[in-house]
Order: sequence, then C-alpha cells, then structure tokens
Amino acid sequence: MSLTEVQLLDDVRQRLFAPSRSTHPRAVGLELELIPLLQSTHKPVLSTPGENPSTSEILSQLAKGERWTEKSAGDDPPSWELSDGARVSFEPGGQLELSTSPHTTASSVIQSTRSLVEVLRQTMVANGIELVAAGVDPYNDIGVVPLQLHRERYVGMTHYFDSIGPSGVRMMRQTAALQINVERGREPLARWLLLNAISPVVVALFSNSSSYAGRRVNHASYRAHLWRTLDDSRTGIAYDENDPIAYYLRFALDAFAMRSGNRTHPYQTFREWMRDGNVTLEDWNFHLSTLFPEVRPKEYFELRSADTIEVEWLAAPVLFVTSLVYDRESSQRAFEIVGTPNPDLLELAGIKGVAHPALRRMARALADIALDGAHALGEYYISRQDIETAAAYFDRRLS
Repeated sequence: MSLTEVQLLDDVRQRLFAPSRSTHPRAVGLELELIPLLQSTHKPVLSTPGENPSTSEILSQLAKGERWTEKSAGDDPPSWELSDGARVSFEPGGQLELSTSPHTTASSVIQSTRSLVEVLRQTMVANGIELVAAGVDPYNDIGVVPLQLHRERYVGMTHYFDSIGPSGVRMMRQTAALQINVERGREPLARWLLLNAISPVVVALFSNSSSYAGRRVNHASYRAHLWRTLDDSRTGIAYDENDPIAYYLRFALDAFAMRSGNRTHPYQTFREWMRDGNVTLEDWNFHLSTLFPEVRPKEYFELRSADTIEVEWLAAPVLFVTSLVYDRESSQRAFEIVGTPNPDLLELAGIKGVAHPALRRMARALADIALDGAHALGEYYISRQDIETAAAYFDRRLS
C-alpha cells in the first residue's frame, strides 16, 4: 500500500516536532567540517586510499595510536568512532567532518571539539596538509575535486544536482559548515520559530567564505550562495506561522525526490512519486535526509546556517545559539528583535553579511542578549573564558 499524506503528517508531527523531555534539556552537539589542502600548493588532498598523500590512510594510522574504532564503508573511505562518542568521517569531496556526541554543557562540547581538531591538525601538518576552516574552498574550482564517496546517496545526489546546475556539486564537494544541534524542548514550535528567525543573523555573523577558486566573490558567504542556488525546492527557511508542521510536510512533499528519476528519467516531486503506489517508508526517510533547510528537524533541531569556524572562536557560535535557545529570558528578548523568519533577509545575509547596517544592528543586539543569557545559564554551563572569547569575536566582527 502506498504512503498517504495523512500518514506522513502524523510521522512529521510525532517524529520531528514532538516535545522532547531529555534528562539533559540543554544538551548541544556539533558537526564541524574542515577542508584538507596541501600546504605547499593549496591543492585539494583526496581521501582515496592509494593517493599520496591520502587523508584516509593518515587517519587510519592516527586512529591506531589513539585507539579509535575504524568503521568500514565498503569501497568508500572509512570513518572512526572515538571513546567519547564523537565521529570523524568524510564528506563527498574529501572534507573532514567531526561530529560530537550530545554534550550536557556548551563548554564541554567546545573543549572536546577543540581538542580533537588540535590532534587532527598536528597529524595533518606533519604530512604537509592544512585543514582550512572556511565555508568554501578558497583556492580551487570544482574541476580538481572529484567525488570521493560512491555509495548510493552521493552518486544519486550528484546525478540529480548535475541535472539542475553547478551549485549542487560545489556544495557537496567544496563547502564546509558548522551545524549546531539543540534539543527540541517542551515547546518545540516556539524553538523552531526562533531558530528559523535567527538563521539569517547566524549566516551573516559567522560568514567567512568571500573567496572561491582563487578570487574574491561578491558574497560574504559563498557557501550560503551555493545553498541558495542548488535547488530551491529543498533549501531555505521552511517555516510558516499558520501551521509549521503541516507546512514542513508540504515543503518535503514538494521537493524533488532524488530516487524518483535518473539521467534519462525526469525527476518527480515526492508528492508526484507517491502516486505511483510503490514508495516505501524507507524512501520517505531517505528523502527527508536529502532536504537541506536552514533548520532541519530530526530527533533534535539542527541549525545549518554558519560557515565553519576556526576552533579558537568556536565559543562564539555555540554561545550565541545555546544562550538564545536555552535561556528563557534571552529567547523572549530575541523574539522581539527578529520577529518572524524572513527569507529575503536570509539571502541578503549571505551577500552582505554584517556589512549591511540592519543586519549588523540585529547581530549586535542578539549578541548582547546571548552574552547576558550565557551569564544567566551559569559558569557550569559555559565558562567565563568561553564567554570572554565569544565577546571578543562579536566585538571584532561588529566593530
């Protein structure tokens, strides 16, 4: 029996937007991506075994000494699990992705991520490789970055994006982001509204990708530009104040399903594909994983708006998001600043960043609220040193 919209609406409501009652209601997790380039030439370093150098082979050696658990991925490069639950893996263009486990405090996730990056950087530098913390590869064009993960997901995404234009494959193989994951909480729709509303400010405040392929581009965040232009059926702000849950279902149903077509067969929206009568729940779950809105609902809410960042400044985005989300007074004050989510502001944020006067004023106001919220959450949750680092970042970007 085919899936129905009634069935899928219930799935979205129960699985993606239900209140969460975690034993750690302020938990936070990160996904930080870095771009490996040769120090001598700034050419991309591939993860493919047999290359010289090969980041996967370097990491396999490091993993043995650190006692990380290597997880095979068939013909693709492996991934590694750490004793604290973190994971090191590859993105389709060879970017390193560091995924933490959920941490109970902001400072814990900041310190854990910093320590892991330091270990990785020391090892890579010893092999002539730098790990670049920029939202997009600033030196290379897509032609020298092959697809390095060949499982169904990434081959299918490549075929689909190739049918639209160049931004999709550039996103897959050349961008690097910082994703911040927070609990849905007891009032998930209010938190969903806030996260979507602050996403343009997060784009602007943490943009660092104004160069691509060896030249300056007219975007504060070229990474954000690639996301805006890869496929408007599956990106952007997926929010509607009248019925956020029903709107997210419509957003998902109206996005093109990557499994519905190929190079010779036209792609269909998921709604159209369902009418064939042979679409499964597994197809639906796969489809949800190929949607890339600024905030993605899962068993937690995943904010995807920030370019990746140097770990010395990691406290700034973590404090900014966790304080606005987890301190109730800060959430209320932030609502008064940002109002409802604004797709036009999102696009402007990627182009102008905090150089735009209105975005700069909004970012300054929210940064001050977030710093107040961090003090309210207490030094146990976020240390004085991390607050000082975040304040220094905000002053540096906004002065």
